[in-house]
Amino acid sequence: MAEQTNDKTMKELQNRIELLEKSKTFEATKSEVQKVQMEMLTQLRTIREALVTSGGSGSGGVDAASTKELNSLRDENESLKKQNAKLEYRILHLVRAIEEMEEGKR
Repeated sequence: MAEQTNDKTMKELQNRIELLEKSKTFEATKSEVQKVQMEMLTQLRTIREALVTSGGSGSGGVDAASTKELNSLRDENESLKKQNAKLEYRILHLVRAIEEMEEGKR
């Protein structure tokens, strides 16, 4: 009976030791992850600050470039729409011509 109690106590102690080791590993990992997250947060804040500073300058920096690019993209979109309409018109006539040729062969 004493041996069973000793074995049971030894198993409980072993389980407690394993739990403590796992919790130490978790705490170490957790602190490392938090350290990396804080570094990333600092970098992101620096980047955000740089963007706000460059966007808020009197020269118009980012906003002017974005507006020019947007206007350029609108013009390109309009010309592509016109080109697409012309190509659709040509396809329509080519399909009609093919259909007429097929009817003539029958």
